[in-house]
Amino acid sequence: MKVTNTRLVSLIYFLLLTFHFSLTFAQVPVVSAVRVSTPPSIDGKLDDSCWQFCIPATDFYMVNPNPGSPVTQSTYVHVCYDDEKIYFGIHMAEAKPDAIQTTVNQRDGGIYMDDSFELILDTYCDRRNAYYFMSNLNGAKLDGRIIDDGRNTDSNWDGHWQTKSQRVEDGWEMEIAIPFAELSFPSRDSLVWGINFWRIERPHWENTSWAPVQEWNQVSRYGTLTGLVIKSKVKRFEILPFVAARFEQDTLTPKAGIDFEYDVASNLIFNATLLPDFAQIEADPLQFNLSYEEGEELYVPEKRPFFLEGGSILRTPFRLFYTRRMNEIFAGAKLYGKVKSTEFLVLDVQTKDTEENFSVLRLKQELFGTTTLGALVTHKQHGDTVSQAAAIDFNLPVTGRFLFTSQFAATHNTGVSGDRWAGHVGIEGETGSYGAGLFADRIGPDFWADQGFINTYDIDRQGMSGYAWNKFLQDKAGFQWIDAGASFDIAQEIGDELAFAETEFWTNFVLRSKWRLGMEGTRSYERYGDAEFTNRTLRLSIESNVGGAAGVAAIYRFGTIYDLPFTFFHFGFLAIPLKRLSVFPIFQAIKWGDTRWQWLTNTGISYQMTDKAFFRVYLQIASETGTETEQALVLEHIENLSSNFLFGYEFTPGTILYLVYNQTRNFDTKSVDHIFVTKFTCSLRF
Repeated sequence: MKVTNTRLVSLIYFLLLTFHFSLTFAQVPVVSAVRVSTPPSIDGKLDDSCWQFCIPATDFYMVNPNPGSPVTQSTYVHVCYDDEKIYFGIHMAEAKPDAIQTTVNQRDGGIYMDDSFELILDTYCDRRNAYYFMSNLNGAKLDGRIIDDGRNTDSNWDGHWQTKSQRVEDGWEMEIAIPFAELSFPSRDSLVWGINFWRIERPHWENTSWAPVQEWNQVSRYGTLTGLVIKSKVKRFEILPFVAARFEQDTLTPKAGIDFEYDVASNLIFNATLLPDFAQIEADPLQFNLSYEEGEELYVPEKRPFFLEGGSILRTPFRLFYTRRMNEIFAGAKLYGKVKSTEFLVLDVQTKDTEENFSVLRLKQELFGTTTLGALVTHKQHGDTVSQAAAIDFNLPVTGRFLFTSQFAATHNTGVSGDRWAGHVGIEGETGSYGAGLFADRIGPDFWADQGFINTYDIDRQGMSGYAWNKFLQDKAGFQWIDAGASFDIAQEIGDELAFAETEFWTNFVLRSKWRLGMEGTRSYERYGDAEFTNRTLRLSIESNVGGAAGVAAIYRFGTIYDLPFTFFHFGFLAIPLKRLSVFPIFQAIKWGDTRWQWLTNTGISYQMTDKAFFRVYLQIASETGTETEQALVLEHIENLSSNFLFGYEFTPGTILYLVYNQTRNFDTKSVDHIFVTKFTCSLRF
C-alpha cells in the first residue's frame, strides 16, 4: 500500500501529538474543592466541621533526597471555599515532633529553611504561571509569583491572606484562607485551576510534592483543582490614603498622598497613585563593589508597592525598565491583566524631583500552551531628550526542564546613532539534582537605555557563557550529597580582540550532620583599554545546619585581582534566642595589596511581638574605602555608622502604622543625620 508524503507527515504529526498529550496528562493528580456555608475558623486546628466533607489530597512524592521514593512523613490537604475565600486545611505527620524547625518569624523571610508548607495556585490553568503561599509553624508568610514554568520567580508580590499553625500530637497542622479578590483568574463561573502542594520536612531532610515534579516551581506538571463554581468575582475598589511626617535637620515635613486599585474584572487590575510616599522604610544593605575601578552599577531590588503587581512580566534577559530610576513621583497609573492567552502591562509615571516621564508597554502571548512570544517598549523623556528601547522575546520548552530563551532589542537616544542592537539566545534547565545552561549575548557599542539596568562593561561586547553542575552520592555513606560544577564566560569587543574570559569550578560536601564544606576556584582575564589583568582566586567555605535558618557560615577567599593580592573574609550567624526573636550579624572584610583594608558589618534584629506588631533593628558600620593599615578592624577608620529602627503594626490587611528612626553618622565629615518618620496607611475597600 502506497502512502503519500502528505499522509505520512500527518500520521507522524498525529503520533507526536498523541505522545505529547499522553505525557502531559499522565499522572496528573486531582483534588476537588467543596463549597461550604460555614467557613473554618483560621486557628490552625482542623476541628471545624467543614473539613469533614472534604476528601484530602495525599499520596505525596519524594523529590529530595531520593526522587520517587516513598515519603516517610504523610501529608493531607483539605480544600473548601465560600463566596469570598478559598480555604486549605493541612495535616502534616511528623515522627520527630521535637525536631521540627521553626525559626523564621518575619514576612518574606527564608521560611523554606524551616519545616514549612507551600501552596501553589495556577489560577488560569495555563500550566505556566502561578501564585505561591508559604508558611511555617510560626505563621510567618512568604508569597509571590512563578513565571514561565519556573523560569522566573517574583518574590516581591504580597497578598492579603491568613494562616495559622498549631502543634498536634503526631505532628502539626496549618490553615490558610485566601480571598478570591487577591487573585486573578478567568471570567467564567465554573473554574479549573492548576494546583500543587510542597512540603519541606527538616528532621528527615525530605522535600515532598503532591504532583510528580522535579522542582517546586515546575508549573507544567502540577495537579488539578476542580469543583470551583464562582458566580463572579466581586469587583474590588481599594483606596489607600496615607499621611506621613518626616523630621530631619530641625525641619518637619508633612506629606499626604493616595493610591487606589480597581479590579476592572477578575483578570484586569488598574492601579493609580498621586504623590505616593516612597520614602525608604527599611535600609538597603551595603554591598562591596569588586568591579574594575568600581565601574559596575550595583542592582537594588524594588520594594515599593505600586510597582509590584504585574512587575514580574518585565523580567527579560535585558533589563530595559528599572523602576529604581524613578525616585520622587508626582503621579502614576498602571493597567495589568490577562485576556485569554495574552498577558499585558501598561504603565506611565511622572516624577516630581527630576520632571521626567517614564512609560512602558509589555505584551506576552502564549502559543501552543507552553511557548511565549513577547514584545516590550520602554520610554523615558526629559524635556526634549528621549531614551527609548524596543524588544521582542521568544521562549520555547525544549525537553524536560530545558528551556530555550531569546530576546532581540534596539534602543534610540537623542543625538545617538550607530550600532544600537542587542541580542540574547540561550538554553537552560535545572532540577534538584542537576543543572546546565549555554548562552550567547551581543550588545552593540551604541546600545543604551537610561530607563533600564545595563552593565556598562557589557556594552560593545559579544560572547558565550555556560555552566553545568550535578549532585551525586545522594543519601549515601556519611554524605547527604556531594555536588560539583563548572562554568565559563568569554566575551570580546565587537570587531576587536578578547576583552574577558573566565573559568570557574566548585564542589560542596554536605554531611548527614548538616555541615557543608565548599571550595570554589576562578581564573579570569580582563582587558580595559590597554590595561590587561589575569585574576586568580580560591574560595573556601563552611556552613552549619545546611538548608536551615539558624546556624553559622564562614567564607575565606584569596588570590590576585587586578594585579593586587586579594583576601576576603566573611562570617555570619543567625541566632534565635527567643521564639519570636532573631539576631543576624554579618562581618565582611577585604584586604587589597599588603595593607589596604575595607570592611563592613551589619546586624539585623527582628522581633515579632504579636501576629500584628513587629519591631526591626538594622545596624550597619562601614570603614573608609582603602584604609592603609596592617590591622583588619580599626575603629578609628570607621567612615559611617547607620542605624534603622522600625516599629510596625498592622491593624487589618493594608492598614499599617510605621514608626521609623534613621541615624547616619559620618566620621569623616563629623556630621550626624537624624531622621524620624511616621506613616499611617489606611486600606478602604468597597
